[in-house]
Amino acid sequence: MYLLGPILIALASAIIVGLTYVYFTVMLPMLTGSNWVLTNDDWNSYWKGRAYGQGGEYDGSAPISQMSLILLALSTPTGILHTLLVAFFLVNILYNYYLCVKTSNSGPAYDLVVRELAEVTRFNYPESEEELVQCKKDFEKKIYEKAKKRRDEMVAARNRNNATNAASTPLGTAAPANARSNGDGESSASRPSQASQPSPLMATSTANPSMTTASPAAKNAPQPLPKIHNWQLLSPIEWGYCRYSSRPKPPRSHYDHVTKSLVLNMDHYCPWMFNCVGYFNYRYFFNFLWFVTVALFYGTAICFPAFMNLGGREYRDQVRASGGYQKSLRESLNGIVVRHNASNPYIPTPDERTPVAMGFMLCLCLAAAVMCLGSFHLYLVLSAQTTIEFHGNFAKRKKGGWKNPYSAGSWKKNWDMIYGTRYWSLHNTSGSNSTEEDQYRYRGCWGIFMAMMPSSREPEFLPLPIDGKLIRRKSRDVPKTSVDEEMGDCEFRERALEPNLNGVGSPTAIEETEFLMKLKDTNGGLVGGPKHTPSRENELCKK
Repeated sequence: MYLLGPILIALASAIIVGLTYVYFTVMLPMLTGSNWVLTNDDWNSYWKGRAYGQGGEYDGSAPISQMSLILLALSTPTGILHTLLVAFFLVNILYNYYLCVKTSNSGPAYDLVVRELAEVTRFNYPESEEELVQCKKDFEKKIYEKAKKRRDEMVAARNRNNATNAASTPLGTAAPANARSNGDGESSASRPSQASQPSPLMATSTANPSMTTASPAAKNAPQPLPKIHNWQLLSPIEWGYCRYSSRPKPPRSHYDHVTKSLVLNMDHYCPWMFNCVGYFNYRYFFNFLWFVTVALFYGTAICFPAFMNLGGREYRDQVRASGGYQKSLRESLNGIVVRHNASNPYIPTPDERTPVAMGFMLCLCLAAAVMCLGSFHLYLVLSAQTTIEFHGNFAKRKKGGWKNPYSAGSWKKNWDMIYGTRYWSLHNTSGSNSTEEDQYRYRGCWGIFMAMMPSSREPEFLPLPIDGKLIRRKSRDVPKTSVDEEMGDCEFRERALEPNLNGVGSPTAIEETEFLMKLKDTNGGLVGGPKHTPSRENELCKK
């Protein structure tokens, strides 16, 4: 895995460099219609057609350089527009790719987010070795009690199912229908007959015990209980303990065995990025997918006309007009130069066939593959899930009545959880009032587009919402505005969950959910409602 990452990074870099080279050397002259310019005479004719001329003496038959042809194409409005679009794609792709590779999911930024998350969820984050040891002991005791309770519930459910199956089964076995008694009191079944002789198949199965069916006793034997994982026993906002990193395990976090770190909102380890995709670099990864998708579809579109002319009648006529077929880009073995048709610049020369064909097929195949992956991650972003959570929630969705506990309530808020709500890089928020600050909030489709522009800003909100409300990070040092009343902020921090999720006796997932619902119903909503007194919260917890 450690060797695969650098190899894939080098492969991705080679693909980007190769497609960029094909664009500038082959496709750009085609797009501008200047690929027929091969010599100084052609150069002079081209500029005369644009009301310019070349003075002085020059060798008209001398070929121009490839760089001169590229600069000639860049002198046209079409070439400038296409090149600016390609540069826009390259800047965004390379920038997001670099930051996704270099951004670490651990370090000081991780510690700040974890402590803010602990404050919001009322978790006593250990600050010393003694507190860390006690945290581990409390977690192990809590998990043992919850696992024992869950196991007892599973055993009781299995026993009820066995009792139900046993009640529906007859106690005795009825006599066969053909076992009728004759006049002597002897049943016809007891007399040997041809019909009662065992068949060869039955004799074979009797001789071979492996072919016999299982006995009822074997079928009714108790089956082993399924394995219960620790994360299955914790509530959505309950903390755990990571035995690999020996530190508290925040909600939605997982340990990555490749980078050897505990990753918030871990999605997956990506060998193409040589990094784990998580809370701090997921936005770069998502941007990279969609900018690559759009850029590859653009490359497919500009290569399509030239690809359709490969081997066609116009292609053969162009070669014959130059004096025959040849094997090199500009000159054959017999010294014949293949010239582009000025009336149709999208007819490639023989040596341009390979770059055009490879560029078109590579762009089309990669665009389809990356678009599928990008569409899947778009669904994950709008539904507030990670890839790991998606697979874990798949079985829960089949049962029906399941709701994602990490969703903020709408696709727009789930999008804001990843991209934020404001132009952080365009405005200094210090000393501004609410009215001035709200005008820098992302709005509409243009706001979504601007949110995906290159920026090294850290995530604006904590990794998970509390009761459907996004909690803005305090470490970003942003003044409170009217937007905070909608998203939830410092006031909600003070009225977050009162139960301590660190010690024994912490509420289970069901009790915690009931507490939140009662807390919300009593005060008409957590954000904007009256503050709760500790006695009232304790009363609700007891209920």
